[in-house]
Amino acid sequence: MSLPGNGIFVVKGEMSILMTAMRRNVRWSTHSYQEDDIDTLMKSFQELKDVLNKIDDLRLVEPNIFLSPFLDVIRSEETTGPVTSLALSAINKFLSYGIIDPTHSSVPNTVHNIADAVTHAKFVGTDQSSDGVVLMRILQVLRDTHSCS
Repeated sequence: MSLPGNGIFVVKGEMSILMTAMRRNVRWSTHSYQEDDIDTLMKSFQELKDVLNKIDDLRLVEPNIFLSPFLDVIRSEETTGPVTSLALSAINKFLSYGIIDPTHSSVPNTVHNIADAVTHAKFVGTDQSSDGVVLMRILQVLRDTHSCS
């Protein structure tokens, strides 16, 4: 599958969805360690947004650069299942839409980073059905990662 010309817009859209969910899903009423973790995650998305605003073609950015904030959310112990699910869904979308260039020299490392993040996914459980969705999305990402490698 060829890379879509609007890959930047897809990544920005997924960032917006995830950042909104993270802001809405803050479970803590006072500033705490958990908020520091969320602030770090939000900062990494803001830094990615700054990078994407300076380019016209997503192929100019190494895939690990635009995947890293999403993978950090998946690895975070402080995000809820629904937020982790959104991050997994974004990664799955990037793989399905062909946004990750399979000919890029960093693809082996990119695939490794995706597989590492999803196999070490951590999240705050909310309920059985939401947690089940996260597990299903993990399997989907692992399946679709195979097509990228």
